[in-house]
Amino acid sequence: MDMMRVFFTIVVWTLFSGFNAYAQSLTVVEGVETRRAAIEAIASEIEINPNVDYLSLREELRAIRAEANIASRPLRNMRDDLQADLDRLGPPPSEGAGEAEDIRRTRTSLSTEFRDVDDAIRQADLNITRATRLLEDIANRRRDAFYSNIFARGPSPLSPVILKPAVQSFVDGKAKFDQMAKEKAGRSRLAFILLGLAAIVALVLFFPVRRWTDAQIIKRIQAGGAAQSTRTAVAASRTLARLAPGFIGGFIVYETALAQGLLGENTKALALAGLCGLIGIFVVDGVATSVFAPKARDWRLIPIRSRAAMTIRVLLWSAAVLFAVDAFLNAGAEFFAASAELTRLQGGLVAILGAVLLFLMTRESVWVLQEDHTEFAIESRQNWKILRHAGQVIAIAAIIAALVGYTALARYVVTRIFFLGAIVGLAWFTRSLIQTLIGYYRGRAVKRAQADEVVEESEERLVFFWVGIIADILLTAFTAPIALMIMGFEWVEVRDWMRDAFFGFQIGPITISIAQIISAIVLFVVILLGTRFIQRGLDKRVFAHAKMDEGVRNSFRTLIGYCGLVIAAIAAVAILGLKLANVAIIAGALSVGIGFGLQSIVNNFVSGLILLFERPIKVGDWIVVASGEGFVKRISVRSTEIETFDKASIIVPNSELISSAVTNWTHKDKYSRVLIAVGVAYKEDPDRVIEILYQVMRDNRRVVSKPEPFVYFQGFGDSSLDFEMRVFIRSPDDRIIVQNELRIATFKAFREADIEIPFPQRDLHIRSTVEEKGFHKK
Repeated sequence: MDMMRVFFTIVVWTLFSGFNAYAQSLTVVEGVETRRAAIEAIASEIEINPNVDYLSLREELRAIRAEANIASRPLRNMRDDLQADLDRLGPPPSEGAGEAEDIRRTRTSLSTEFRDVDDAIRQADLNITRATRLLEDIANRRRDAFYSNIFARGPSPLSPVILKPAVQSFVDGKAKFDQMAKEKAGRSRLAFILLGLAAIVALVLFFPVRRWTDAQIIKRIQAGGAAQSTRTAVAASRTLARLAPGFIGGFIVYETALAQGLLGENTKALALAGLCGLIGIFVVDGVATSVFAPKARDWRLIPIRSRAAMTIRVLLWSAAVLFAVDAFLNAGAEFFAASAELTRLQGGLVAILGAVLLFLMTRESVWVLQEDHTEFAIESRQNWKILRHAGQVIAIAAIIAALVGYTALARYVVTRIFFLGAIVGLAWFTRSLIQTLIGYYRGRAVKRAQADEVVEESEERLVFFWVGIIADILLTAFTAPIALMIMGFEWVEVRDWMRDAFFGFQIGPITISIAQIISAIVLFVVILLGTRFIQRGLDKRVFAHAKMDEGVRNSFRTLIGYCGLVIAAIAAVAILGLKLANVAIIAGALSVGIGFGLQSIVNNFVSGLILLFERPIKVGDWIVVASGEGFVKRISVRSTEIETFDKASIIVPNSELISSAVTNWTHKDKYSRVLIAVGVAYKEDPDRVIEILYQVMRDNRRVVSKPEPFVYFQGFGDSSLDFEMRVFIRSPDDRIIVQNELRIATFKAFREADIEIPFPQRDLHIRSTVEEKGFHKK
């Protein structure tokens, strides 16, 4: 009975699973048809309605394409499963051959379902292709409309055809504004009193408070000297100090007017535009004053002359005021019912005045360096000259274009140059501040590494170098969308491009994802930092208490570093989505090149691993090689660094240390023998000399008692009896010191004992004279 129940349960579950899969396939197929119909409807709307909202249709198409991509994945998996089931049934029988009825029905059912799913996949791919083409068509239409508006020509903004209607429209708008002010004036006087108090508070914040804060910041920071890092910190602090009071004051006035009912629904946008314009002016004023510092020569980031710095600040401030007024008038155009002529006149004036300011900013006299900062050499850089002359040419061309009727083009070019210059300047200023902070913390980390002697200074600098690279990438990713929107692209387009670039875009069969690349870099750096942390922790908490030799500790640290590097590389490759099988194929292909061109590098790498495991030499050893002798400072992947007694570094390939003879004074222990030769006159008693030498060796505190010192009577020299003192010391570092001390002590002991140290003696025998050889003076 139990067996029947289990069998019945399995049958029911199998039928339910099959029905569920079939229902799911029907739902997916229906979704494919629904998306096809939606795409066709969008295509018809684009063709019929020329004034359609392209951005909303673009959003809808992108959503449909994304859904189609997602929905096609289960269909492809379903098709693969059906193909696998058909393959298990084997090939269909040939004509005339029989087949079991159950197998035949199953094959027919699977084949029918396979064709349906395959047709759905083809339709889904067709939907994706159709949506992509429609997106391209929308982009082309929007681009054509943009260019047609920009390059459209009309009457000159200074012509009577434009001036008279524009003036009349301005008068009508002013009358409307006066009428609105009279209506507001009839309300509570308390509201205007509160608004006046808020304006007084804003003025106090903007003038006295801002100046006091600015002075306090300079006073506190300037004690460190006007270094480049200090100047950047001062500039950033002064920018915030000059921006914050104005922003707070403007916000107080705006909120007071809003709370007292002085701003209606139609005037709120106008007031908000005015507030944003003031904030823009404050930002430009703060950055220009901080960077160029007209009244503080030592704190200037760009070392131009004081008069030029003041000129640049005034011009930048004027440009900020011009564009703030322009934005305010644009916000009020709909409210005041501005005419097309007034809008054209406003655009022409903004283009002409902006072009004049651009021309004045790019003059050569503005960018004159201070006499003591010629190392910057701004004017000697050819790129800067080209950029400056290009700015002048653009300014003149914009003025001419605006006067002859290309107002939209002139306005677009001038405003985009200023806005792009502003965003690039802010990005440069932000990058300088970030690099300053990175430099500060890098200096602290390097000092800590030098004190701990665990992580080398070069490794700390490498980590912060990559931190700086990541900061630059993030700053570029933040700045690029703003620059694109300044160029005229819609936020929806920029957002979609960012999404595609960040989460992956297709180039042929390859998918590139910036998110994966950044994740791989971040994971790689994090694992390396974790490895450094483990190295430092083991060295301080484990190796130090275990009293391990410095060479052993270095070997363990290096091996842990190699393991961390390998793990970080594998994790980064996995994040990027690269299959290790493909990596193995590439490695196999590169093995041929390694065998020929990179043989020495691989040889040195393997030799370095042998040195770390076998440890014939280790960090701190005193070794002698063919290139010289000294102490081993570092064993790296390719080479070993030896520091000589002259503080010079010898870089020896690891393979040379493995294949050549190496003298290691401190291989097993640090005990070392010192030999000192001594000669005395033939008249001296050898036993007495030996006794004195033994006493000299015993009196030296650096000479160990075991092994015992020994005096060796070498033999009879040409003019002396030759002896040799043989002593052992605890460290080869004391060799020269011990030799010096023993020689001095021996000399003093011999002098006190009246033992003679002879000079070399030679006998000269003259066999004949010059005359006997036949050489006569003439």
